[in-house]
Amino acid sequence: MKIGRTKNTLRNIVYGFCYRLLSIILPFISRTAILYILGEQYLGLSSLFTSILSFLSLAELGVGGAMVYSMYKPIAENDTTTIRALLNLYRKFYRAIGTVIFVIGLCLTPFLRLLIHESLPQNINIYILYLLYLLNAVLSYWLFAYKSAVLQAFQRNDVESKIAMLITPLSYAVMLGTLFLTRNYYAYIIWLPIFTTITNVIRLIYVDKNFPGLEPEGEISQELRKSIVKKVKALIGTKLNTVVLNAADNIVIAAFFGLTTIAIYGNYYYIMSSIIGFLGIVYSAMTAGLGNSIAMESVEKNYRDFMKFSFMNSWLVGWCTICLICLYQPFMYLWTGKELLFPFYIVIEFGVYFYIYQIRKIPVTYKDAAGIWWEDRFRPYICMVVNLGLNILLAQVIGISGILISTVISLCISIPWENYTIFKYIFHRGSWEYYRKMAYYAVTVFIAGIVTFVACKPWGNNFPALIIRGGICIVIPNLIIILGNFKGEEFHDTKEFLLRILKSRE
Repeated sequence: MKIGRTKNTLRNIVYGFCYRLLSIILPFISRTAILYILGEQYLGLSSLFTSILSFLSLAELGVGGAMVYSMYKPIAENDTTTIRALLNLYRKFYRAIGTVIFVIGLCLTPFLRLLIHESLPQNINIYILYLLYLLNAVLSYWLFAYKSAVLQAFQRNDVESKIAMLITPLSYAVMLGTLFLTRNYYAYIIWLPIFTTITNVIRLIYVDKNFPGLEPEGEISQELRKSIVKKVKALIGTKLNTVVLNAADNIVIAAFFGLTTIAIYGNYYYIMSSIIGFLGIVYSAMTAGLGNSIAMESVEKNYRDFMKFSFMNSWLVGWCTICLICLYQPFMYLWTGKELLFPFYIVIEFGVYFYIYQIRKIPVTYKDAAGIWWEDRFRPYICMVVNLGLNILLAQVIGISGILISTVISLCISIPWENYTIFKYIFHRGSWEYYRKMAYYAVTVFIAGIVTFVACKPWGNNFPALIIRGGICIVIPNLIIILGNFKGEEFHDTKEFLLRILKSRE
């Protein structure tokens, strides 16, 4: 079965963006409500518990990615028997994973207080709150989580977005209504596992209705089982590294600086991660289509697509980085107040973190689409050790900057290793041309950033000034990037690609 890659990708992106918009606005309202009704320490607790449970999700160990990848071939060959057997194995895995997370989570409960540097909010029991967060995490695995593999493998991520667009506004309306009426954090959090259950049940009903004949049943072949186990082993390191990269920061901050600093860091990180989430929709929507393309198209076709997507990504990521650096402080000033601002040099560090983290996403997406995790299985372990070690060391030496710098250093170790893997095993060529062009794109973005920052600097921190800054950030960097690249082959390919998409929508 040749999947309609462009159609499915576009559909996933459109609905993904709609959902992501909701998932930014509603948590933003929620964080604001908690901040002004209960105080910044409650935001700190939320960030800390979320980070702890991210570590517990290591029990998943990359099973989901390996299982979805293993479904691409049987879907292309209409092999329903193998798909059903894979889903049966997936169901067993996720039930076991949920149980492991629950048991380990309970064992960690007595040690929670050791992770918090400062005093706790009055009249709060962190153990009850933590158990509610734990229950929510466990239910996401126990309740038909394997059904999401069907949607991902068939490139129907848009369905997940539609379900979320239905449930998410309802859940936040109920939770915020409860918070305003009771001013009680327990009453607010108790709704989390309830709405997680509702979401999983709706997904179950949709998949059973629209993908009939894919009930989990049977056993996969020994050869396929060995292939999956090998991929899971390779993904363990990737999973570990991702969790350490994203979750260790809050735990280290809690241990050394306290809940208030977590709340401030969390506000800045929330803005950055919201943009990462928006861009992640594109990468996620592309993955299955790229997997299909790698399997069915020529190496030359895939390489040219890769260079085109790398240019598009560099443009998009560079523009977002400039917007972050120029708009971060005035926005945070209006949102949280002067008292909860970091110094501007930390804003620069967040911008560098964002750019380095996102610029690697096209190579990583190709690597995931091709399933070449085993080939660089040692990379994530080295990056993880470097990141965690520097996190703890630099946090004590230079404070919050150390948290961000340690992450950037670990990413700089990871990038050339990841690129080497995809150029060797997917494109079968050297990577010099790619690095040369990426360096040129980075210089163009740097120049655009300097000019844009100078243009934004005279404006203040009030709301009209923020709007003016936003207009400057829309026009100047994009104009400079276009002027710097309009003669390039990738710019031409991008223009043709976008025109083809527009024509297909007519």
